[in-house]
Amino acid sequence: MKKMVLTMLCMMALNANAQVYAYDTWTQLPTTDLYDTQTMNMALAHAGMRARVEARKQALFEHYTSQAIDAFRNSQWSSVIYFANQALDTSYYNGDIYYLRGYANEQLGDLRQAKKDYRKGKKYGCYQATAALQSLKARKKRR
Repeated sequence: MKKMVLTMLCMMALNANAQVYAYDTWTQLPTTDLYDTQTMNMALAHAGMRARVEARKQALFEHYTSQAIDAFRNSQWSSVIYFANQALDTSYYNGDIYYLRGYANEQLGDLRQAKKDYRKGKKYGCYQATAALQSLKARKKRR
């Protein structure tokens, strides 16, 4: 029974024709070629451009992160904050960069911002930020 119903449905689908009446304004809709080479080339170029932009942002993030680490080693706290902000502006996030910026803020006396940065660093999985946050809370409690 199922085979017969399926066969009948297939036959109806194959034999279905649209009716066109006299004075009818119906026209076939324009079709687009799915394999239109110009459209495909534009899409590939767009994807390639997006990949180049992402690679450039990743390179900038790595560059600014290394600059922030160098400034951190030299105890240049305002430079650490500047380079960390530049690295974070690239839309790449790393818990270590938040830790560096938080430590620099702590050294400059901005404990509120340091606490915020340590929390963000903890959120992104930096164990140093977690330890520094606990240390900051303990020091605040002692006061």
